[in-house]
This record gives sequence, structure tokens and C-alpha cells, in this order.
Amino acid sequence: MEKYLSKENLIKSIKYLLYATTITPAIMSGSFLFPYISARTVYFRVVIELAVLITIFLILRYKITIEKKCHYFFYVFSAFIIVNIISSAFSLAPLISWFSDIERMWGVFTLIHLFLFYLLLKIFFKGNEWKIFLNTSIVVSLYVAFYGIAQYYPDLFGIQVYQAGAGRIISTLGNSAYVAIYMVFNMFFAIFLLMKSGKKWQKYYYILTTLILFFAFNLASIRGTTLGLLAGLTIASLLYILLGKNKKFKISVALMLIVGSLTLFFAFTHPENKIVLNNGLTRRISTITISGGTVETRLIGWQAAWQGFKEKSVFGVGMENYHTVFNKYFNSDYYLYAPSEPYFDRSHNAWLDVLVMNGLIGFIIFLGFPIFIFYYLVKSYQEEKIKLDELLIFIALTITYFIHLIFVFDDLNSYIYFVVLFAFIEYRYHKTTLVEFKEETKLEFGGKSIIGTAVIIAVIVAMYNYNIKTLQACNATIQAYMNGNNLEKQLQLFDKSLEYDIVASRNITLSYVNFLTGLGGNLPNIKKDPQLNEAVKQALISSTEALEKEISKDSYNAMLYSRKAALDNISFIMFEDVKYAQTAIDASNQAIKLSEEHLQYYYTLADTYLITGNTKQAIAAIQKAIDINGRYRPNFFNLARVYFIDNQLDKSLETAKIFVREKYKAPQDNFFAMLADGFVKQGNINKAIEALELGAQDNEKNTQTLVQLAKLYLKTSQNDKSIATVKKITEIDPNSKRDSDYFINMVRQGRGEELLKQLEGK
Repeated sequence: MEKYLSKENLIKSIKYLLYATTITPAIMSGSFLFPYISARTVYFRVVIELAVLITIFLILRYKITIEKKCHYFFYVFSAFIIVNIISSAFSLAPLISWFSDIERMWGVFTLIHLFLFYLLLKIFFKGNEWKIFLNTSIVVSLYVAFYGIAQYYPDLFGIQVYQAGAGRIISTLGNSAYVAIYMVFNMFFAIFLLMKSGKKWQKYYYILTTLILFFAFNLASIRGTTLGLLAGLTIASLLYILLGKNKKFKISVALMLIVGSLTLFFAFTHPENKIVLNNGLTRRISTITISGGTVETRLIGWQAAWQGFKEKSVFGVGMENYHTVFNKYFNSDYYLYAPSEPYFDRSHNAWLDVLVMNGLIGFIIFLGFPIFIFYYLVKSYQEEKIKLDELLIFIALTITYFIHLIFVFDDLNSYIYFVVLFAFIEYRYHKTTLVEFKEETKLEFGGKSIIGTAVIIAVIVAMYNYNIKTLQACNATIQAYMNGNNLEKQLQLFDKSLEYDIVASRNITLSYVNFLTGLGGNLPNIKKDPQLNEAVKQALISSTEALEKEISKDSYNAMLYSRKAALDNISFIMFEDVKYAQTAIDASNQAIKLSEEHLQYYYTLADTYLITGNTKQAIAAIQKAIDINGRYRPNFFNLARVYFIDNQLDKSLETAKIFVREKYKAPQDNFFAMLADGFVKQGNINKAIEALELGAQDNEKNTQTLVQLAKLYLKTSQNDKSIATVKKITEIDPNSKRDSDYFINMVRQGRGEELLKQLEGK
């Protein structure tokens, strides 16, 4: 046993664990909620925690000496952690700041793991270890690249991978932006190793690797990262022209810059040119614009971040609390561009995220990272510790990364390699480790051993509570969805996921809540089954309690109140207790108070009024949404729907004309058919025809509307219109030709009344 616990073996095991972190970007699993996030984050955190446990044991058992040289990133990163702890302590939701949620798995807790990762690299890695680490990373990146390429060309390779098909590749990372920057890091690592390799086969290997990674980068098709890469390469080229010694090569680089600049200028000014469109890089540049849906939503998010920073400018709102300012300063124009996702927990600009979450102090400290990267690179070059090629490689990579951050928020995959970047650059300057382990010491009971033991216990407890249990809860949630044919089993599994009582439980709870609110259309059948009825009622009770816990942890999250209102609506229907209607109204009003321009919250409030029969208040709620933003067309559909339910058919029809005129397709295919039926019951056939004609205009391929319209035309002796409508049905559905021909022949034979009787008899 003593042999296995020797200093050499313990240090070797830590190094292997650090090498194993390179596998993180390749990990994904559909067995867990958020397959691209949960398993890989837990994997990385557990690997770091295991390495920390062994390191503590080494510190307890052996004497250590600490490097006295000034390691600036240690101070910058330490200060950044401290600021995050302070800002989180004074945030609106401290627990959320610390542990985030499963969708992100970020927060101070994960940031501390990244800091520990930095320390471990500094303590245990020298030249050879760095070489092994970078080579291992490149091998993993090739797997990620090939996975993405197989996604893009599934037919070519005959391989069916997750989310295969044409489009920007997401590979194993789940997001094209993450694929792009991950490929960039490893491309530059490959180029660095290419410059350092002496063997011809190695050079060929690194060249081929770079080309493959660049191809995958190109398939990711991210404009912001592409701009960063072009800027990085341009700056590196200009520096070479200034510092390089080979005149011929300098002239070649200058010519490449000129040609490249002219090519990109041409692409930007001629976006429709065939040559431009046939090249991924130039096509991407040609589509850069300061307008459009994505840009507009980003600007709304950025404006909210700036307003939030002005409100809390010193330490910010705390990690993972951006949603509070996004909701507070939400602009309803957002719905015009991305109505399906009106919830931002990031500003989609990592610089602004730091500014709003950590305040001016945190932002200034964060600036220390790029400042000291350039400082170390320049000093290393001046002191001849690195050559010009290395200086240019890492300057280009640094510029690429920090420009990339202007357009996205950071994630674990890219942050890991950011840490690798500055830790490696710092090592290249100092060429020493942070700590040296010396001779063995006797373990004695005292302050050192007590503290060490306490830390070991704390790490083990954290590993179980914040990692293992998290995966168990994520798995139970996925299992609930997979048992789609057994509602009772699904509810039991959702309850099981709650029983793990994890801290980052928001997504577990919301999954349960969203599942239950999705049962709305099945509630009449559920209520007829005593066993299912009782099971759903119990589920509503437990999910409501869980959601109320989430609200207590994050009481300024408007979205949580809106989800509670929707859940209370279901509870009102199931329990038939008016108290749920009142709590739903209260929850919606609180959501609106926190985010006055979130239009969806008014719809949820209107739904509560509708199910309680208070149509006047429902109309008022939708009208308020229209007052906030009259350009958002679904507002008018919702108003037309409420008017219809209130039996104000004329107002419903006139409101429907507004959204049809604006080319908005009604989300309910049978809306106009129901409106027409309402007019028929009133004996107003002409208005019924008008409603159906409007429906046919709204959705030309809705055969249900056309069939009903043909019948009413026939009933009002508008035979020509009736025949023309039936012909349209045949064009849409060729299988109906036989019935259509029969209909047309009967009409032309003057047997319309007989035909109507046959149709009504059916």
C-alpha cells in the first residue's frame, strides 16, 4: 500500500487526472437533463475534486516549498474569485449565484473549480506535462471535429449521430459558438506544436490536424468568432512585418494582408455575388449586419445589462443574476424578433456579463487577464524566453478569444481553455512550478492535520451533494419523460427527482411544472379516472411546493411567478377551488411588476380570468399588452380569441382582420371554423362566410376551413364560389379528387339541396 501512496505515484495520478480534463468537451449524455451540460460539468468538477483530495494528502504528508516569483494570474484570478463571492453575497439570489442551475451549472462553485484547475496546472505541470496535455487535447478535438463533420454530412459517412443534418454543427458541445472557439484553441495549439516539432511526420500530422479543425470551425459558421480570428491573424501579421527578419516572407505576408483585406471588402460590399456565396468564410463576412433579429435581441440584452450596471455599479448584481436586470429593463420589441425565447440569463456578451454581474471592480480585475497575457508574452519575447513565432501564435489566439467574447457568453468548455491559455503563457515565462514537494514528514495531530482532514471531508461532501446527487436528479427527470405511456409512473419519477433535494433544483422543478401545465388538454379525461385524478392532484401539490421553494431562493425571477400562475390555473381546474385562481392572479401580477413589458405574462393572466369566467378582465389584460406593443401581431390573435370566448363575435372578427392583414398565421387551425360556427348559431351566415374567407386568407392550405366555406357558399346559392373552393381543396389534397368531382357534379346538376343533406347527414 505504501508503494501506491508514494509521492511519485500520487503526483502521477494528479497529472493523469489533469490530462483527463481534456475529455470534458467530448462528454454528452441523453440520460441526463441538459445532455450537453450536466454530465460534462459534473465530470470536470469531480476530476478536479479528486485531484484536490490527492493534493491535500500530499501537502499533509510532505514538506513543500512555494515559488517566490510573482505569478500575476494567481493574484488576478484570486481577486476575481473574491469579488464574485462578495457580489454574490449581496445579490438578490445568493444561492443561485453560488450554484446556478442545471442549464448552466456555472456560478461561484464552478468558478472555484476552474481556479483550482489553474492552481493544479501551476503546481504539477512542467514542459513535458504541458506537451502531453496539449497533444491529448488535440486528439480529443479531432474527435469533436469529426463528430461535427459527421453531423453535417450524415449521408456521406453513413453514420447517424445526434442531431445530424445540414446546418451549423454543434458536435458534442451543443452550441455552434462553443464549437468554433474550441476549434480555434486547438488549432493554435496544433500550430504551436508544429513550430516546436522536429520530425517530418509530426509536422505533417499537425498540419493535417490544423486543416481538419479549421474545416470544422468553418462548419460552425460563427461570425463573431470569425471576426476575432481575422483580427487576431491580422494583428499577428502586422507584428511579423514589424519584427520579422525574413524580408521575402515579410513581403509575402504584406501581400496576403492586402489581398485578404480586398477579398473581405468585396465580400462585404457584394453579398449576393456567387463567388462570395460559394465560400463559407466570405459568405459569413457578407452577412454581417447591424440589423436583423439576432442583432436586435442582442442589443436589447446589452441595453438591459448597461442599465443594470448603472444601478449596481460597484460589485454588480452577482453571478447568475443577470435575469433580474433583463426582466426589469425588458423591451417588448424583443417579441418582434424572438418571441419563442423571451428570457435571457446572459447578455450574450461576456464583457458585459462581467460588468453587470461583478460591477466595475470585477470588470477592472477581469481586464487583468488580457493585460497580463500580453505582458507575459512581450516580456518573454524581450527576454528571449520565447521566439517570435510563439509570440505571434498566442497574441493571435488571445485577440480571437476576447473578440469572440463580445458576441457570446462563456461556457465551461471555452473557459477551461482560457485557463489553459494563461496558465501555459505564465509557465513559459517562469519555467517553474508553483510548489515543490520535498521530503516526507510525520503526520502528527495538530492544526495542519485537523484543517487538512476538515477540507478533505468538505470536498467529499460537496462532491456527493453538488455533483452525484445532481446527476441522479437529472437522470430521474429524463426517465420521467421516457415513460410517456404511463402517466402515473412519470409523476412518480418527477417526484423522485425532487426528493434528491439538490441546491441547483430550478430546472428539475420547472421540468415538472411544464409537464403538468402541458396536461391542460387532457384534464377532462384525467378527472374521469379516479386513480389518475388523485395522482395528478398530488403532483400539483408537490410541484407547487417545489416551485415556491424556487421562488424563495430567487424571489426577483419574474419567469418563476409566471410559471406558478400557469400551474395554479391547472390546480384551479383540478381542485375547483377559487383560492388557486387568486394565487394565479397574484403570481401573474408579481411577474408583471418585475417585468412590465413581458407580454406573455399578460396572456397567462388573461388565461386565469378566462377559466374563472371573468372575460372582461381577460380582455383588459390583453388590451394592456396591445397598449405596450401594438406591433406584436399575436396580441391581436389573443384578443380575438378572448372576444370569441366572450361571445363578442363581431369584435373577434374585426380583431382577426388586423392580424390577418399583418400576415400573422393563427396558431389554432380551427379558430376561424369555430368563429364561423358561432355566427351560424346566431343565424348570421354572411358573417360566417366572411370569417371563413378570412381564415382561408390566413391559411390557404387549411382544408377544414375550405370545406366549411364550400358548404356555406352552397347553402347561400353561391354555386360558382362553392365549386372554385372545392377545386382549391383538390389542389391542396389530390386524394380528395373523387369526393370533389362528386361535389362539383352534384352542384352542376342543380342538386345542391340534396348534396347539403348528404353532407349534413355525414
